[in-house]
Amino acid sequence: MKNYILELNNNLPYKTKTSIVYKHQTYSILVNGECYNAHEIYNILSKSYALKDSLEEIVFFAYQCWKSDIFLKLEGAYSFIIIHQNDFIAFRDPFGLTPLYYSNYKDSIWISDNIQLILHYSKQPAVLDSTGILELFSFGPSCSEDKTLFSNIHSLPIGSYLSVKNNQINIKQYYHIPTIEHTDNLATTAYKVHKLLTQSIQQESANCNSSFLSGGLDSSIIHAVCTHNPSWNTYSLDYVGNKENFVKNNYQVSLDQDYIQEMLDKYPTHHTSLTISQEKLAALLEDAMTATNQPGMADIDSSLLWLCNQVKRKQSIILSGECSDEIFGGYPWFYRDELKNLNTFPWLQSTKQRIQLLKKDIQNLPYEDYIQQQYHHTIDDISFLASDTEDDKNYRIHTILCLHWFMQTLIRRQFCMSNATNLIIRTPFANLHLLEYVYNIPWKMKFYHNQEKGILRKAFENELPYDVCWRKKNPYPKTHNPLYAKIVTSMLQTRYNDPNSPLHELLDDKKWVELMNTQGSSFPLPWYGQLMSGPQLIAYLYQIDRWICKYNIIIRK
Repeated sequence: MKNYILELNNNLPYKTKTSIVYKHQTYSILVNGECYNAHEIYNILSKSYALKDSLEEIVFFAYQCWKSDIFLKLEGAYSFIIIHQNDFIAFRDPFGLTPLYYSNYKDSIWISDNIQLILHYSKQPAVLDSTGILELFSFGPSCSEDKTLFSNIHSLPIGSYLSVKNNQINIKQYYHIPTIEHTDNLATTAYKVHKLLTQSIQQESANCNSSFLSGGLDSSIIHAVCTHNPSWNTYSLDYVGNKENFVKNNYQVSLDQDYIQEMLDKYPTHHTSLTISQEKLAALLEDAMTATNQPGMADIDSSLLWLCNQVKRKQSIILSGECSDEIFGGYPWFYRDELKNLNTFPWLQSTKQRIQLLKKDIQNLPYEDYIQQQYHHTIDDISFLASDTEDDKNYRIHTILCLHWFMQTLIRRQFCMSNATNLIIRTPFANLHLLEYVYNIPWKMKFYHNQEKGILRKAFENELPYDVCWRKKNPYPKTHNPLYAKIVTSMLQTRYNDPNSPLHELLDDKKWVELMNTQGSSFPLPWYGQLMSGPQLIAYLYQIDRWICKYNIIIRK
């Protein structure tokens, strides 16, 4: 996907707008991303409109036909902007699979899928104000869906559109997941899950002949559905020294290789196992930060950037199992008693410890109040059914939290790393029909066999090897090699030794030194989610330093 930047009434040279004359009026449209059912939509629209078979005209006339209900028709990862005279309207798809940022600066409205382009062309200063600091240390590497870390640069929330009329910006949410009674029995439910997901995988595998394969449930299902194609290719990721240094824990219970081999034995493909060194993993931290325009998930980001680069040498499109856990309830906070009733973001377990890393004046910001404010803002309009059990209600809450927060972090990571390498990653699990059906399945059925994503396992148990189908969920593979901790600690030490490092404005020096002396073990809880433990926190702090320096960010406390 080619980045773009638009100023109202101006087209800057990153992506070309298409002009369309409709009812004697001239419009411009810019579409970013893909529509997987474009041909089907074209066949419908061509009965009523004279249009060319181009994505821009299909989207434009689809909007004229269905207005804000366009999301019910278009299936894909897309955003689009329609401009008419001095006004425009901008949409993101319901999952937010493509980013869209905007800024109102000096009487101009700037809109892009890339924050750096807005900063560059608007010539506004890059500022980290008190709200940005709250975001960085309350939620980082996540971020509120309507914000960025930069003052005055905003993100369009998922399932929303932005309209500008008479220079007034209006944001409206066009999509809410419907809450309806589920009446199907177990067999019918498994059948429909299988059908909906299979259709989505088949649709998105058009013009594609590759997928990631970790030996986990999600990538294995995609693998099983797609290997009717004899030229199908699969790719897996590993780290130098992982096998020798792996120690299982509550979040990562096994390594992937044996399960990958089981899938390859059952469904042979052209498989490539790619192994990254610890040195390369650390060296790419700054490139990964630049790709997202903000600090990210440390080795998880840089390894994906490297992986995309390797895959791009042979592929242009690849399928990913991303977005499954958010829809089917795969994360531990959906079912573990100590996590599912916290009344806060369950992947943020270290707020007090986060705050203690900061300088006294930075500690005084209202982090916990800010977190609670954002939490309640996200869940306050959730609808429940009278028949919902407490587990059903918890599932709905955690699904909404994940869709608007946790999933957005992973989607942004995936989009930015793939975009930086010109690789397209498609996510068949991010399908609206599948989401709406699964969202309303009772938790007891969804947790079939007392296992996370049980209904998904049940739906595909006949296609997958038993061990793969019922394997305990493993997250995206991270490094377990202690060499990584040594390397990133040394990198952070160089920033500590520099009196001009912006981290000296933010971090408590004593805590900073303790973190480096222990190579991260002085911070015992994960910084974020399941994977960002001590070494990843060190890498994240290094990314913060590089981010502030690279973008010449002004810190305004």
